[in-house]
Amino acid sequence: MSPSSQGLPTAACPLDCPDACGVLVERDERGQLARLRGNPAHPWSRGSLCGKTAIFHEVVHAPNRIATPLVRKGGVLVRASWDEALDVIARRVDGLAGEELLALWYGGTMGQVQRPFPLRLMHALGATLIDGTICDSTAEAGFRSVLGHVVGPHLGVELPRADLVVVWGCDVARTHQHLLPRLKEAAQRGVPVFIIDVWRTETIHKVEAWGGHGLVVRPGTDAALALGLAARAFDLRAADLAYLREHCVGGAEWRAHVAGAWPMQRVCDVTGATKEAVSALSDALHAARAPIIKTGIGWTRRRNGGEAMRAVCALAATLGHADRVHFESSDHFALDKTGVSMPELRQNAAQRPATAPISHVRLGHELEARRFRAAFVWAHNPVATVPDAARVRAGLAHEDLFLVVHELMPTETARIADVVLPATAFVEHSDVYTSYGHHTLQVAWKSCTTPAEQRSNVDTFSALGRRLGFTEPGLFDQDEDVLVGEFLARNRARFNDDEYRRAVQGEPVELAPRSFADRGTPSGKVELSGTSDGRQLGPPDHIEDSEAGTGSPAREPYQLLLAPSYATHNSTYLHSSRHVARMGAPTAWLHPDDARVEGLAPGARVRLVNEHGALTLGVDVTEDLPRHTVRIDGFVDVDAVPEAVGASALVAPALSDLGAGSCVYSARVRLEQVENGAH
Repeated sequence: MSPSSQGLPTAACPLDCPDACGVLVERDERGQLARLRGNPAHPWSRGSLCGKTAIFHEVVHAPNRIATPLVRKGGVLVRASWDEALDVIARRVDGLAGEELLALWYGGTMGQVQRPFPLRLMHALGATLIDGTICDSTAEAGFRSVLGHVVGPHLGVELPRADLVVVWGCDVARTHQHLLPRLKEAAQRGVPVFIIDVWRTETIHKVEAWGGHGLVVRPGTDAALALGLAARAFDLRAADLAYLREHCVGGAEWRAHVAGAWPMQRVCDVTGATKEAVSALSDALHAARAPIIKTGIGWTRRRNGGEAMRAVCALAATLGHADRVHFESSDHFALDKTGVSMPELRQNAAQRPATAPISHVRLGHELEARRFRAAFVWAHNPVATVPDAARVRAGLAHEDLFLVVHELMPTETARIADVVLPATAFVEHSDVYTSYGHHTLQVAWKSCTTPAEQRSNVDTFSALGRRLGFTEPGLFDQDEDVLVGEFLARNRARFNDDEYRRAVQGEPVELAPRSFADRGTPSGKVELSGTSDGRQLGPPDHIEDSEAGTGSPAREPYQLLLAPSYATHNSTYLHSSRHVARMGAPTAWLHPDDARVEGLAPGARVRLVNEHGALTLGVDVTEDLPRHTVRIDGFVDVDAVPEAVGASALVAPALSDLGAGSCVYSARVRLEQVENGAH
């Protein structure tokens, strides 16, 4: 039983979000989830929940939640017992070589035990893994190549002390909602707050209302802005030359690289920003002694995203503020998960040679090669989230591939599976949660019963392991509470005595900062020229974000902006009626002038087209968008569009400049009018 706060069990939101909010769990008379409340004892979320999580009980009790195993018979998924489903899987998988098996997972849960546990079975089978590059690999590669360890300042401590806050490429109101009141607090103290983004987001509107500043740049020109700001710092003698000499590698080369190359006029021409806006930001950076530069993640998912992150980090170093950049805080925790996933089992997989991970971004092409005979999916909906979605769907649905999906809802991927296994929600199992936005850890012991036959990742893949003949003690016969306890014990050295005691009791715990011998770069210093993935890198630079398989401005004149939704978090929420109602019908948002040029009025229908796919949506207009862009919010309900695909069908499987990441925000489309009644 979960420990309690205010008489209620505690947990943490498991979603792929930097806030990882603390929650209190209310249960009904059956012991099932009734509703969630914010935990006021949580240092970051401070008792509040976003609108997505506050009504998560409606997701848990959605009428179409998967209740029992499903097995495909005669082309249709039908109810089955767990024994029958496991038997079907065992028959189809037994005897396959490791290189014929594929493991697919992502961020459906961020739990430190439940998320990696299925890998234990995948390692034992010798299965092929994905490289996990679809989310933050580009931003991380860029950040690490300059600044090393991914920690950054403690936002909860340093924001109240900051004399300047710059938020770069993060729509806080939609993706980091518990940062928003802290921005308001800073603005009300008279601290300059700047928001840099590619459209006038809700975050910009709010911050401007509080006296702050919004700065909109053309998509893909963030590096140009950072380079121009660095050049101006050198020109105005605001650069910290002593810091560059003592703490940086490549400082002189960096200065020579930007000197004279980025005058104000060029910066404005490239970025579309006004001289006044760039000067105001530049002057604020020069005056600040304790700034916070908070970057997002998604803004780097483009052809030039790694260089853009490097440029922002180099700008901070130019001003002597390299330690004031916050991208993520993942290295703060440094928890060892190998005891959960057991990668050593791969070395013992008899007659199954190790295979290199495949590209997550290019999954569709990998599936098209037809080298996989079976695939296991958990915490992931690849048909909705992976680029080139039509190709991904075709590959997973191919008759030669046996597809097993462990899922909460009948997602796009679950619908094409051969076997679907019903999953638990986060309050229905035990786990440990960290964050990539703050420093708080939460152990969440199981607090609710399931409404039907749902099983957790641990229970499901343990049952699969036993059915496939892995009966050695300690592999697939442990209770998940025991696994959580073992995970904590394995990482005991990361806690002091009080932190460990409180964590085990289910309290949210801010772990003390880690000590590092150096920055974690090859030189141990800030590297303004260095290496990434074995590649030698010169000083950060601006690279044009066009062509290379992501669309041509001549053929596809509109930049596609796939924005997060304020109403839904991931595709699971498309199965909750109130979340869907809040989001509204799938919409293509245009600038009013672009709509007039295209002959489109609000309420009309438009088809977004490129070489990868097409998507028909309703039209609406907003002056918050720059010209020649089209915005889609959140995940598209495939049942609400004639093509029955999501927006990922319009995204190329191209790789970013660093980290082999996705180029979601490099996608371009052209617009075609759709006559009323046409499909």
